[in-house]
Amino acid sequence: MPQFSTFQMTDAQHWSGLTTANHLYSIFQGKPQKASDIMRRIHTTNYGTDLDSQLSKYKTKVLETDDDFTWELIGSGKKNLPLIEARLTPTGNAVAVGDEPGAQVTSFYLLFADNIFTAEHIIVGHKNELYSLQIQDDPKMDGTNWLYEVKLITGDPDLFVPVEELAQNTRWSREWSLVTSTLNTRGGGISYTSPFGMRNSFSMIRMEDTVPGNMQSRPFATKFKVKDGDGKLVDFTTWLNYRDYEFDRQYRLEKNRLLMFARSNRGTNGEYYNKSSEGYVKKQGAGIRQQMEASGVEVYSDFSIEWLLSVLMDLSEGKLPTDDRHFVARTGERGAVQFHLALENHAQLFVPLFDDTRMFKSSGNGGMKGVSMAYGYGGQFLEYMGPNGVKFSIEVDSMYDDRERNKILHPDGGVAESYRYDIMDIGTTNGEPNIQKMTVKGEESIWGYMPGMRDPFSPEGKLTLMSHKTDGYYITKACTVGAAVYDPSRTKSLIPNILW
Repeated sequence: MPQFSTFQMTDAQHWSGLTTANHLYSIFQGKPQKASDIMRRIHTTNYGTDLDSQLSKYKTKVLETDDDFTWELIGSGKKNLPLIEARLTPTGNAVAVGDEPGAQVTSFYLLFADNIFTAEHIIVGHKNELYSLQIQDDPKMDGTNWLYEVKLITGDPDLFVPVEELAQNTRWSREWSLVTSTLNTRGGGISYTSPFGMRNSFSMIRMEDTVPGNMQSRPFATKFKVKDGDGKLVDFTTWLNYRDYEFDRQYRLEKNRLLMFARSNRGTNGEYYNKSSEGYVKKQGAGIRQQMEASGVEVYSDFSIEWLLSVLMDLSEGKLPTDDRHFVARTGERGAVQFHLALENHAQLFVPLFDDTRMFKSSGNGGMKGVSMAYGYGGQFLEYMGPNGVKFSIEVDSMYDDRERNKILHPDGGVAESYRYDIMDIGTTNGEPNIQKMTVKGEESIWGYMPGMRDPFSPEGKLTLMSHKTDGYYITKACTVGAAVYDPSRTKSLIPNILW
């Protein structure tokens, strides 16, 4: 590892597994005195609200077994169909240039792949108000497709539908059901949309460590300071303090990565190829990102508020009421800055604030004598409220800035992953979250220890029950978890083109 500074005395060392006293000496932590008693980390991480914490704001679904979990998703009943072809007769060829389908209010025929229209339905193509067609009878099977007899609804007997309006893949939708007001005998039918099944698997992860007895109360030569739940600095003065902290931190990081990034290892026929040395199956369920892929991604080269608004409108128009269009995106620190700069640039289009809300008194004078009124200017945009009720907020997730996991660098600085935005509608609908953490009863947090001559609760070597004769103890932690993205259409990933 290159030196961080000319003042750097030692290099950081890396190891895993059993930690002994020699390890501490090898990383210069066994000396009795040092000039500084604070372990200063070169690379610090702002954990913030990690994914597991965010998902835990909503109720975790607890199932009885670790069998696959399923749910059903149903789309909107509204649908338009692509036209396969139009014909002048039931068995004739497709219409061609020079034909006048529908002239003199005569029948012609449309072929679709689905059976969602019935007799009496009025259907329209791309020019909705010009060419309205009424279906004359229920459709007939034509191979694997459905053939509909139609007539123009018109007051002009010379009107016909231009051939280009009946081209393949033009899309047609239902309007209403028109009937006679005198002794009508039937109305238009209704169509149904069947739900489709979604499925995911649980994954089980486990970590372990072995602590020698003589390491439990061994003083740490430099204090390691962390903030507790109240934001107060706490000193870790023994190796065991530091080990416990690192064990929990790394375990939580693995759990977050699993929930977000895991890709299912289930084969197309439901089989699993990954097995333990004993022959047991290792199941890995799909993480949140893989499930989000069903809704597609947006790749960008230049990030702008105008482009962002267009993406958000695609997610909301015709789908969400205007008072329920709040989207929250998880991103990295670079993404947060990029969003701020884009919104600051966009805000220049509007009348500026003629007040001092972004001005503040400086905490110092910058070392310059004679400065009597030192001020600062700042502020960061974290939220955008656009037209039609669209609202966009960002949350910084340290996983996006993790330089250990994310290796591709961005030309504007930092890792490219930091410029990614994952819009995840985690909020609730009818009390149910859209993205939910799943676990098995009694298996969200499994941990235990195997005591030797000493254990975590008797570091002084008091009389205790031993499970093995080694002077030390073994500790392990595991969980069985998964995630369900119930409706992927309420999610979207915005990815810089360097990652695509």
